[in-house]
Amino acid sequence: MRRTSRYGPALALALAAGAAAPAALHAQGTPELEIHGLLRTGFRAEPESSGSSDAFALFDARLGATGRVGIIFDYEAAVEYDREDRSIRLLDASLGIPLRGEDLKLQIGLANSPVGGEATRDKGEIPFLERSQGSLALAPGRQIGAALHGAALEGRFGWHAGVFNGNGAELENDGDGFLWAARATWNSVGEVEFFEDFVWEVGAGLAFSEDSALAAFPLAVAESGVEGLSPVLVPFTGDRWIWGFDARVGYRAVTVSGEYLRAEFEPDGGDDTDAEGWHVQGAYNLWGAIEWLARYDSFRTARLASGLGTERTEFLVLGLNLLPGLYGRLGLQYAIGLDGTEVGPERALDGTNTGPRLADGQFLLNLQVAF
Repeated sequence: MRRTSRYGPALALALAAGAAAPAALHAQGTPELEIHGLLRTGFRAEPESSGSSDAFALFDARLGATGRVGIIFDYEAAVEYDREDRSIRLLDASLGIPLRGEDLKLQIGLANSPVGGEATRDKGEIPFLERSQGSLALAPGRQIGAALHGAALEGRFGWHAGVFNGNGAELENDGDGFLWAARATWNSVGEVEFFEDFVWEVGAGLAFSEDSALAAFPLAVAESGVEGLSPVLVPFTGDRWIWGFDARVGYRAVTVSGEYLRAEFEPDGGDDTDAEGWHVQGAYNLWGAIEWLARYDSFRTARLASGLGTERTEFLVLGLNLLPGLYGRLGLQYAIGLDGTEVGPERALDGTNTGPRLADGQFLLNLQVAF
């Protein structure tokens, strides 16, 4: 839940960072501003075979603002602390133009591309510390581009479609082609926040891009400090198709959800190959204060022309969340590698997923505040 506050025209214009026509903005009314943020910190413990050591960690630190200026523009901007680079990176920066009220909007700038159900959810709403292996490795994540957002039937039907540069927050396009992506969703209740009835929702998406030396090809290779093979992203040149579908069913305290995501690669001068990931998870919420979680998470890397390199990583992840209030959460999570799995894939292509990847025997303590 996000708090909304209204500021006087002078302060709002100062926060607008160089608006070109302050007099016109004042005439259109006081700009609206919503501040939102995510802070997650805790402790990580896992075996030495994963290549990591036990340590206290800062998993995520984000701060952003959304709102509207007059009757023309919606805006969204957010930054994130990158714990690996020890720097502040731009997370979101986009302007939206309502074309037909709240039912149709054009968004231009840096934002999440409409690929994958879990990948497009706000990170503070994910029940586990990090997204699934398939979402991390296959979903393009945040991109610079333009997209249309539409809704109908009182919020039951929604769709997003857009064209993007294809290489994250970089200003240049990846080669000569763009990333084209679209997603549609349907839910049984519309836009409501609290419900006790039987609820279901489904979604499906499709994306295509022409890549040029983009780190988008998931391959199982030997990694320094890690026992066995582990999934990493290597450069890829050629055509790439991404498609998937997801579903979620809930009734009172019980929720069951799952997603299948697949990427098909057509490399220049090579044989076609593919990679896939899928997961299914269940949650039981007791008194609105305790949440029990279980997830089966499976991911398969792509094949080389020789037939080598394919590796399937499977995890059973168990979790417990304590929910003391509207903004806070205390989470415990334990991951078990199945069939010899040691570690999962690295973080997503857009570089904004800073939580640790899964590892066999990994224990995570997560303290979260999201507003």
